[in-house]
Amino acid sequence: MGREPTMATIRIEPTTLAGAAIVIQVCLLFISFVTLLLLANSSKRGAAALHSQKTLVLWLLCTLVVILMGEDLYATWGPMLGSLTLPSVRRDLAFLAVFVLDILFVTFLILNTGGSKRSPFTSVLLLLPTLAIFLREPVGRFLVYSAAVGLLYVLLLKKSFRLQPKDIDSSEFYEPAMSDELTDDRATIWANISCLVLATLIGAIAQP
Repeated sequence: MGREPTMATIRIEPTTLAGAAIVIQVCLLFISFVTLLLLANSSKRGAAALHSQKTLVLWLLCTLVVILMGEDLYATWGPMLGSLTLPSVRRDLAFLAVFVLDILFVTFLILNTGGSKRSPFTSVLLLLPTLAIFLREPVGRFLVYSAAVGLLYVLLLKKSFRLQPKDIDSSEFYEPAMSDELTDDRATIWANISCLVLATLIGAIAQP
């Protein structure tokens, strides 16, 4: 009897990987959007959360444009332009650009929401290398993504350490502080559980 095919032996069409990249981006944006909605009720981070919602639009547009201009998907929709020809992006460069954009935008969100120690988006940042495995990125790039994410996590801890409790008058703002803590907990729980679910789904799909 022949051996059962595994994920290592099954050839996945490049257009399928590009489509999977779009699905992953939508999932990341949805997780981030709901997290910002929860943080918007915080008196300490509400303004930053509302301002960051505009960033999500730019994040979505940049990553989708890069994926759609990749040589695989462009070959499917490019003929609709007729005689107009646009420059496409090589598949490996397109995925590299998407992961760099993901890391940069998530880093911005972490900076705006308290640093890696306090921000709910820390779990999103740590999830990104896992997504690289699912999208069949080379091992070398996966290691680079992981190292970059780890370094950013440590560097962003400094943002958390700058937020000293002495800057807050607890006698005057005790009630809002308790409310903010509950809001932050809800946002953190949502982000952490959502990233866990997404990572679990990816693991279930990618298993042999």
